[in-house]
Amino acid sequence: MIRIAAAIAALLFGFSVSAQDFTLRAGHDQPVGSMYDEGHQMFKKLVEERSKGRIRVNVFPAAQLGAEVAMVEGLRLGTIDVICANAPNAAAFIPELGLFSVAYLFKDIQHFERVVNDPKFVQRMESLVASKNLGIRLVGFYAAGVRNVYSRKGSVASPDDLKGVKIRVQNNPIEVKVWRTFGAIPTPMNFGEVYQALQSGVLDAAENGLAVIESNKHFEAAKYVSQTEHQRNLSALYVNEKKLASMPKDLQEIVLQAAKEASVHERKKDAELVAAAADRLKSRGAVLTSPDKARFIQLIAPIQDEVARELKATELLQLVRSHQM
Repeated sequence: MIRIAAAIAALLFGFSVSAQDFTLRAGHDQPVGSMYDEGHQMFKKLVEERSKGRIRVNVFPAAQLGAEVAMVEGLRLGTIDVICANAPNAAAFIPELGLFSVAYLFKDIQHFERVVNDPKFVQRMESLVASKNLGIRLVGFYAAGVRNVYSRKGSVASPDDLKGVKIRVQNNPIEVKVWRTFGAIPTPMNFGEVYQALQSGVLDAAENGLAVIESNKHFEAAKYVSQTEHQRNLSALYVNEKKLASMPKDLQEIVLQAAKEASVHERKKDAELVAAAADRLKSRGAVLTSPDKARFIQLIAPIQDEVARELKATELLQLVRSHQM
């Protein structure tokens, strides 16, 4: 009788077994099969399997939910539940993350991995995000390769070749400072607009990772790829705090653990995609060159400390530098 009464109550009040299920909307701005998509798909797989279907994850690739800055805003508002955002774009909300716009902060991929796996760095970044009261939580670190200059006009061998060049940069003032230091004309622009801007001549150049240049076919509009390797992309995986808190504790733990594992998977896939992208770009008509990075590094070295002081991020800079070898 008790079971029958419960069933009747469920019908009358609209409750059902599935009322405890949760759906997560997860967005990123890269194509299907990209490094971000690999990370999100792994997150989806782990969450859905471990929750035994109690959580469903819907992945929206290719900026379907907006450019990264718009997705951060959507995450704050709760219209999106999970996103990844490159640190320079997230700096619109968390200014200290502008530090990661400074060129040549990470020596190589091994240095990058040592930093993101350092518990002190993780704790500092998590507390930094939490201190802004944005309603979002940092739950992992993604990567998007190392950024290089690609141009319509020709290869870049030194900073002299960037003088007067209109180059797309991510939308924060530190990016502008960096590229002015190199002599270029920095032009902030959403990623989704870059291909057409290069094709039409609104831009002369842009900068991004090899796998990103390839997967978005930007080499069709700007075939000269100069491997300046000036910025190793630090992206973060974020979740909406209210959505996470609305789940039972066991499901929260599943989401958080899946985010950590998906982040490791994403960084591994990113490294694989970057390694394979160079040969594929050459085979598809791109012209790849390797400039001498010494002059770039010489110009930017004083800017690292200057930016860290301006952003009150000296501690972050010290943590990054502590892992140089």
